[in-house]
Amino acid sequence: MYNYLIVLSTIFLMNIMNNKGFSLIEVLVVVLILAVLTGIAIPLYGLLTARAKESATESEMMNIAKALELHNSDNKNYPLPENYPDALEDNEYMTTVPLEDSWDNEYSYDSDGAGYTLASRGVDGVNGNGDDIVVSNGAMTENGAYNN
Repeated sequence: MYNYLIVLSTIFLMNIMNNKGFSLIEVLVVVLILAVLTGIAIPLYGLLTARAKESATESEMMNIAKALELHNSDNKNYPLPENYPDALEDNEYMTTVPLEDSWDNEYSYDSDGAGYTLASRGVDGVNGNGDDIVVSNGAMTENGAYNN
């Protein structure tokens, strides 16, 4: 058995020694495969990153909404825009209220005391266009560009 392995390894080494390198066709095939895989991976990475940012923004907005609901439960009203976010931080409903979404756009907050709307402009940073994320009175009314 031991002699058989020595013979096989010798034959393998001799084949390697006789083969001086890769042919041009082999190198081109490998480069082509790598190019195709890269062409698939880069757009997929961008999509996954955008979905992750949207999901993080939705989660963050729901946390703010919970703090607003706690404020409403204790005070029988929602903070007015001029008192937001200080009313949530001063009463310790949230330690720090995030002011920007995952795309570094400011959240939009509006309230008349009886209800509120918290909005993110979404992926493109522009109001409208079907990618906004909106929470009104504790419920998400617009889900953004992706169904997370």
